Amino acid sequence: RRTRGLHASVGILYNHESQLRPDKFLTRRVVLGARAARAAKDAGKPYRLELGSLSATVDWCWAPDTTDAMIRIVEAKAGNDYVIASGETHSVEDLCRVAFGKLGLDYREFVHEAPGRLTRSTGRLVGDSRRLREATGWSPTVSFEGLVEKLLEEPPAAWAR
Repeated sequence: RRTRGLHASVGILYNHESQLRPDKFLTRRVVLGARAARAAKDAGKPYRLELGSLSATVDWCWAPDTTDAMIRIVEAKAGNDYVIASGETHSVEDLCRVAFGKLGLDYREFVHEAPGRLTRSTGRLVGDSRRLREATGWSPTVSFEGLVEKLLEEPPAAWAR
């Protein structure tokens, strides 16, 4: 217990993304869809990616930044409750626009909204990491656009699933 001098902390993690996400996750589906759309367009073939609500918003953070935050929490002088999040929300539409755009495509040609695919609430998900930032000096090093760019890269062979 903290009241008895025990160093105990809680980390509340918001979405932390990397190239290791399984294919069923939204970010991975969008990245794979963007790659498939690029290949289809180059081959003169049609391609269609169906997603749930494009207006759903999420606070996405780069997983290595999240790991850095966890290390800083463990090394903090005193235990506390911390939120690990970018503090920014971006819509699924933003994710598609950036991912497809990085490949020279307009997502609107390929992405179609299928609201029946949505399996969870679309409430505004944004984390307040002020306490973490003030206590440890942590802040994300990768922007949303940078995160999407990294997700588009092939994972290093050493990370093979």
